[in-house]
Amino acid sequence: MSNFLKLFILIAVIFSSTLAFAKEIWYCPMHPNYTSDRSGLCPICNMSLVKKEGNPSAEAAAMRVEQQHKGIDGHAAVSFSSQQVQLMGIKTSLVKREVLTKKLRVPGYVSTLHDLFKYQDELIKASRDYVTIYRDYKRFAHTRRSWETHRELQLKLHESKDSLLRLGLGSKDIEKLEQVDWRTAWKQPELLLFRNDINYWVVAQIFEIDRGFLATGQEVEIEIPSYNEPAKGIIRTIGGTFNTDTRTVNALIELKDYRGELEGNMLVDVNIAIELGESLMIPKTSVMDTGLKKIVYVQTAPGMFEPRDIKVIALGDNGWAVKSGLKEGEKVAVEGNFLLDSESRLQASFQGAMEGMEGHSHGN
Repeated sequence: MSNFLKLFILIAVIFSSTLAFAKEIWYCPMHPNYTSDRSGLCPICNMSLVKKEGNPSAEAAAMRVEQQHKGIDGHAAVSFSSQQVQLMGIKTSLVKREVLTKKLRVPGYVSTLHDLFKYQDELIKASRDYVTIYRDYKRFAHTRRSWETHRELQLKLHESKDSLLRLGLGSKDIEKLEQVDWRTAWKQPELLLFRNDINYWVVAQIFEIDRGFLATGQEVEIEIPSYNEPAKGIIRTIGGTFNTDTRTVNALIELKDYRGELEGNMLVDVNIAIELGESLMIPKTSVMDTGLKKIVYVQTAPGMFEPRDIKVIALGDNGWAVKSGLKEGEKVAVEGNFLLDSESRLQASFQGAMEGMEGHSHGN
């Protein structure tokens, strides 16, 4: 065999072995999106890399593209082996349609209505006087008389309105009060607090976050700890101004058919059961609340989880009502979410770093 032929065979062997070595892809079992052309340690978790069989370069590229496509800002799709899923304690639940239920328990007290009657009377009087003086003001404006009384009544009218809103009267009830004319008492509208057949009222303090669940006409259950007795009531009106210190608004509740004796300002507990209709529901533990987003991890295949930014309607006792971002029948992670979220953020950061390095190398 000639020296030329020997040299050709040697070059061919070296080239084929180099080509075979170049096709070898090593990956991290914990972070499959990280690949390398040689053995070593994963830069993310320091685990030993494992050699991929078959056509790993194409598989790794496809996996990377798929995960980047399914990720959201700051979160990447993640995949685990069945053993890893078991070790991490990841469990899922179906997205299904249910009726959102919620039970509020808020503090309250028995009202004597003294202040409410007082401010009602002030509002009615100020409203009548204001209308009369304003009419005279329009008639005699050209005389340039001092209208200090006009401004004083205007201020008194606004103050009495604000006081009633704070105490629990609604804006519609205040509008009725402004229409009262004491000269024709037999034509008065049937106002909430002018009825004589109501024995007791309860003022319930509703937190701002729960205000949207309430409406006038809702039935409530009232517990009276002093007597260890229950009672039923109806929300008649909800105030229009929140207390800036407690972030609560007052709701006036009429007690129904209560024959016991109550003392003014006696403390009570008010239980309000709410049903907000049927919607897509997911368990409370499935949502990762970042403050700006609500993220869930959807199982797209065995061991594969996709981060999803969802919009919610409300949180009930039976979970979150979902407005958009999920479909009925999908599976969301309900346990192991913190580990999923940590891994998702870590992989998103790694992908961003890799893209930056690739962009820098292309730029050079």
